[in-house]
Amino acid sequence: MWEEIYVRFECINTHDVKNAYDNYLSEGLSLRFAKKNTFIPNIELKFPKVELDSWTLHECRKVMINGKILFISPLELEIPFKLFLGSEKDIEDASHLFKLFKDHLDMKTLTDFNRKLKTQDLFNKYLR
Repeated sequence: MWEEIYVRFECINTHDVKNAYDNYLSEGLSLRFAKKNTFIPNIELKFPKVELDSWTLHECRKVMINGKILFISPLELEIPFKLFLGSEKDIEDASHLFKLFKDHLDMKTLTDFNRKLKTQDLFNKYLR
């Protein structure tokens, strides 16, 4: 996977695949990748740690990027989680994702995660 990603993206944490596995993924830490010579947008990769991580893997969504399949976490979780993180950038990310995909989201699942993460007020303030 590293070799496939590293053709067009670079790991922000480390440039060594062994270090990435031994000192990040195996230790429960995530890796962040960005397109070469940029920082935004970027993606985070990690091994599952808790039940919600496992749910995310089970409910992942398949997307095609440059003819390649990539699996991402459900946006119904990603949007409330960005609100939960709460930085200005995270809220902007949540707003962008919601506006871009609102017609394709399972609103019940989105509402459930907003309730679980206690982000209903932020959702109503910034995304409605």
